Amino acid sequence: MRQGWLKFAVLAAVATFGSAALAGADNDAAWLKDRQTRFAAYKAAHPRPDAEIAAIKAKTAALVAAAAPLSQSSLDQAPVSWRASDKPLELWDGADLPEMIVVPAGEYTQGSPETAPKRDANEGPRHRVRIGYALAVGRSDITVGEYARFVADTGYATGNVCYTYEDGQFADRSPRSWRPIGREDVGNNLPATCINWAEAQAYVTWLAKKTGRPYRLMTEGEFEYANRAGTTTTYWWGDEVGKNHAVCNGCGSIWDKKMSAPVASFAPNAFGLYDTAGNAWSWMADCWNKNYDGAPTDGSVRLTGDCGTRTVRGAGWGTHEVILRAARRVGDAAPGRHGSVGFRVALTL
Repeated sequence: MRQGWLKFAVLAAVATFGSAALAGADNDAAWLKDRQTRFAAYKAAHPRPDAEIAAIKAKTAALVAAAAPLSQSSLDQAPVSWRASDKPLELWDGADLPEMIVVPAGEYTQGSPETAPKRDANEGPRHRVRIGYALAVGRSDITVGEYARFVADTGYATGNVCYTYEDGQFADRSPRSWRPIGREDVGNNLPATCINWAEAQAYVTWLAKKTGRPYRLMTEGEFEYANRAGTTTTYWWGDEVGKNHAVCNGCGSIWDKKMSAPVASFAPNAFGLYDTAGNAWSWMADCWNKNYDGAPTDGSVRLTGDCGTRTVRGAGWGTHEVILRAARRVGDAAPGRHGSVGFRVALTL
């Protein structure tokens, strides 16, 4: 009796695993086919992307050169955007690679005033930051499908322990990785999480080598600028969290405090970027510092401070709505893997 039960259980497990594997393979093929179709349309619409990039760079340089010098005397002045194009320029190097959006150069006040509700002390002192160069930013977080291409191409071995929320508890669990369990139907379009800082860095190093372009992680100054997209409100869409603008604990979505949503499930911000608030945190290139004393004012990376801890921005699917605020910043141990921490790529043109 015992042997019969065990044989049945093994056969059932094999059948389940086999079905999941087949479903995963089918969805991989469907994901890639959709991307190939969209990439072909992109190539048809942008037959000379390098010429477009050169024009954007030249106009951006002229606009920045004509602007007044960066001043820290008026922190309450409005953000400025120097648009080198009437519409967002897309940049896409391959169907299984990240889709990029060129954001306008500009200037904004980073951080929050001391009177801001729910403010954390690490959000100051406020200071003006100028993004004085043509910058391309990932349209969304790096997805599972995109990360899978890197792993397949390189054989890169990621860890199999991740801090996840399951059965009402947060804990380190194994085996857990960036490959989602039980979500094969949407897996390739989910943000790739359970990735530590070095594993994110390995991806951008591979991407830069593969494309010949200097892809990298975003900096903290770039991320807040890209997230705010010319706004000064608590969230880029307004001062109230509302409903169905993002995924968090209190965002009013069907995924709140349960799991990540497929990328681009909500409207983009004014720069054309998706999920800059909620769904998945993003690793920054910056080392962690407890405040903005000595922080760069030109969007560059900050490599002083605690480099065993790296800055993460943007908040995740289980994060309280207060932490979704555009000014909020957090440090996370660089070797750690978390079920709501992924990354987004950037490219200085």
